[in-house]
Amino acid sequence: MEGTAAKPSMLALVFLLSTGLLQMISSPCDAALLQDTCRRITTSHSGIGYDFCVASLRADPACASADRRGLAMIATRLSLAGASAAMSAIANMTGAKPNPRSRDCLGVCWEVYDAAIDHLNVAMRNIGAGRYREAVVFLSAAVDAPDNCEDAFREIGDGAPSSPLAHEDRDFGRVAAMALAITAAMG
Repeated sequence: MEGTAAKPSMLALVFLLSTGLLQMISSPCDAALLQDTCRRITTSHSGIGYDFCVASLRADPACASADRRGLAMIATRLSLAGASAAMSAIANMTGAKPNPRSRDCLGVCWEVYDAAIDHLNVAMRNIGAGRYREAVVFLSAAVDAPDNCEDAFREIGDGAPSSPLAHEDRDFGRVAAMALAITAAMG
């Protein structure tokens, strides 16, 4: 009896703590700024998706105090995380000793994502300094990484393995396009 009475109380406590934790985790962005920014960029970049834009930016704690420049920084940080995730996946796949054709393609993907990380870091510095046009140049270079990676697998020809990085490429492509669109709208 004693154990069963404690279970509802524990469940209630867990529920209260988890809902309070969720409220603390989801940052209270300036809703109007966030919605306006995402509405503007998704109107001309349908591949990003309004809900994806809002959810991605809102998930970052820095969103709570972000202006438009802050949103560009958040999107660029998300792009860096996406490029790093792709490189991690490439390293795991390369470690599994793929066939030579796949290994060559993975090598191309590694190179383009490595360059994308460099470009994104330069873009971050430029956004932080208010040099949006310069940032757009580097974001534009970075946003091509997933297409270049996918092209490596397509160009092998008949019997080529399908890209094992399609998921990472798609995710990176969306956040990188978002970072580029937000930054381009400022400069």
